[in-house]
Amino acid sequence: MEKIRTFLDKTLEVLCSAVFVVMILTTLYQIFMRTVMNNPNTVTEEFVRFSLVWLSMLAMAYVVGKRSHLAVTLLSDNLSGPNKRLLEIVIQSLFLVFAALIMVYGGWKAVSVTTGQISPSLSLSMGYVYLSVPVSGFIMFVYSLLNLIQGKDAIENVDESGEI
Repeated sequence: MEKIRTFLDKTLEVLCSAVFVVMILTTLYQIFMRTVMNNPNTVTEEFVRFSLVWLSMLAMAYVVGKRSHLAVTLLSDNLSGPNKRLLEIVIQSLFLVFAALIMVYGGWKAVSVTTGQISPSLSLSMGYVYLSVPVSGFIMFVYSLLNLIQGKDAIENVDESGEI
């Protein structure tokens, strides 16, 4: 299980970093073309926008895997032992349902609806942009399963701050 988590972590870290660097370089090129050359490029703007969608979705899946997502800890801070484990199971189960139904199933429906739409500047099928939703949903699903399976060990090893 740890090999799967490590593989996903490293892959997402490299992929997100690479997308971010390409976005920065593309934006710098766009700024240079607009201000210095006085010849704006519309392709770069659309490319950066679509890259941001992919980066956001993949980073969201990564954060779920690291259990660093936004959380209200009022309840979990006041629980211990089996109650804390039960809360963790409920949270991860809700993530599984969300990832499967909303992200994967709903995302795939969005991909199928938008496949025929073509972006104006890149002439790219919008289905490729929306594909980021089911892909990140699948990764979230895998991470949530890993969190459920490995959750017992994490709960037993809670440090004094109460963080898992």
